[in-house]
Amino acid sequence: MSHPDAALAALRDFFAAGSGAELERACARLATAGCVPPPEADEDLEYDFNRLFVGPGRLAAPPYASVYLETEPRLMGETTLLVRAVYHALGLASPRQSALPDDHLSLELDAALALRAAAGEADGPEMAALRRYFLAEHLGRWLPAFAARVREASPHPAVACAVSRLLDWLDHELSAVPEYGEYGRDERQRRCV
Repeated sequence: MSHPDAALAALRDFFAAGSGAELERACARLATAGCVPPPEADEDLEYDFNRLFVGPGRLAAPPYASVYLETEPRLMGETTLLVRAVYHALGLASPRQSALPDDHLSLELDAALALRAAAGEADGPEMAALRRYFLAEHLGRWLPAFAARVREASPHPAVACAVSRLLDWLDHELSAVPEYGEYGRDERQRRCV
């Protein structure tokens, strides 16, 4: 992918899509950000996106951290509150707080963008520790399990591309986290799946 922030913003927009038109725009952004092969939006993609991430019905791969990190998978649990605390530490609040739990993938990717920007501005030990926690102990623990569920559901090629790029981004970010760089994707997958 191209610039990490552009790629991450494209992934955020993909997982935040609320309509076929938004999915189409997000796919175009992913293609621009270097997702190869470029994903194409179509009716099958919209159906598959809803089957995996939105509903109705049981989701094949819920895009909420709490589903993967809580002892009893549920929304709005301890994980959601911890993520909310990370947002507050950054001076942020979810723009969709009443409509979408704070631990939704798209919101967490937005927080990762904010953490990258904040780390560049204030490279103090507190910000470095927060970034390390959010990437290694939070995203690094649940995204591999999420990706495994997506793969098991035989997703549309555009979804598979987005999830693959998501794991590439995570690996890239984790390789830059002190004391975590050698801890590769294979080990995270064994721990999380």
